[in-house]
Amino acid sequence: MTDQRGGHPEAHGGPGDAPRPADGRPAGMLIGRLRGVPIFVSPLALIFALLVAYLLSGSIRDRLPDASDGQVLAIASVISLGFLFSLLAHEIGHCLAALHFGHTVHSVTLHGFAGFTAFEPEPRSSGRMFLIAFLGPAANGLLAGACQLGLLAVADSSQLGVALRDLGMINLALFVFNLAPGLPLDGGQVVAAAGWALTGDKLRGLRAGAYGGFVVAAGMLVWGSVYAGDGLGLLYAYALAGFLAFAALQALRSAQLRGRLPGLSARRLTRHTLPVEGGVPLAEALRRAQAIGATAVAVVERDGTPLKIMNGSAVDALPEHRRPWMTVDEVSRTIQPGMVLDADLEGEDLLAAVQRVTASEYLVTDHDRPVGVLAMVDLVARLNPAAAARMVAHR
Repeated sequence: MTDQRGGHPEAHGGPGDAPRPADGRPAGMLIGRLRGVPIFVSPLALIFALLVAYLLSGSIRDRLPDASDGQVLAIASVISLGFLFSLLAHEIGHCLAALHFGHTVHSVTLHGFAGFTAFEPEPRSSGRMFLIAFLGPAANGLLAGACQLGLLAVADSSQLGVALRDLGMINLALFVFNLAPGLPLDGGQVVAAAGWALTGDKLRGLRAGAYGGFVVAAGMLVWGSVYAGDGLGLLYAYALAGFLAFAALQALRSAQLRGRLPGLSARRLTRHTLPVEGGVPLAEALRRAQAIGATAVAVVERDGTPLKIMNGSAVDALPEHRRPWMTVDEVSRTIQPGMVLDADLEGEDLLAAVQRVTASEYLVTDHDRPVGVLAMVDLVARLNPAAAARMVAHR
């Protein structure tokens, strides 16, 4: 599946997206690199591989009644490892396509039944979007074909034949499922790319892919009710349908937010800012800011070089009677490199910049000259007023 995100790491994967810890690092252990791209496998992927081996062992014994327990275990283990390799091949398809088009690929992660390829920026054309999305499932289609060719040379009832048939079916299932025409699956990205190419409007394509996701989720519900039977299979089908519906809703909301990006500019959102030295009492700084109509405060050196930005939420949480005894420096955050934004940043580029480094305020500069402060709540208010109101309520 795919998860389009403008200007920042984008995800492409298998039956689900791999979660990432709060610090942004992929979840899992490093097993190697491909053209410099780190490949991670999470412990959950190994657990699911063991589950695959367990679930297949009964079927293998039915088809190979003369096999010993050790042989059945060995065949099941080979198939489960092949399952992980199939997920990895899927992600490598996305990875190599993204690298070919000059994108920066940050990582490939296997997580449970899922894969996750993070790269940036997002594709700039419908053709690139299509190819990056399609080449993941295409890798599984090629593996399914290779397994079928292998079966021409061995007997279906042999141990190798059983392993090849199961691996072929696994890859065929990955190929078909991931090309289902709805976001967040790769097929949803294919629909989005087609809609973009036909209408010339990327947002229309993304909306089409999101609506397709609801259709795929409904189809999964119907399939589960009719074919999955009772117990674990039915529960998994319903859980997957719920996941797809939720992800499609998120994709639709993302497309709606993107529609509000045109005209969004760091320069227009910059607040009038009062520069003060760090030793100035907070109450005095707030008085001065109110006198000149400033709604932000920056801590500067004597030569005017910005050092920190006053944290509005920290000030709001501070009782008024304490403000005369606190300095501005004590309620301000040091300006890190990612907290400096160019005034000419607009639209998706602006959104990508603030997503790289999360902060409540950013310093805005014009040709390296400070021009003011951009408060995150102001940016959110332009994109999602309800979310901005919640941010203010929780300050």
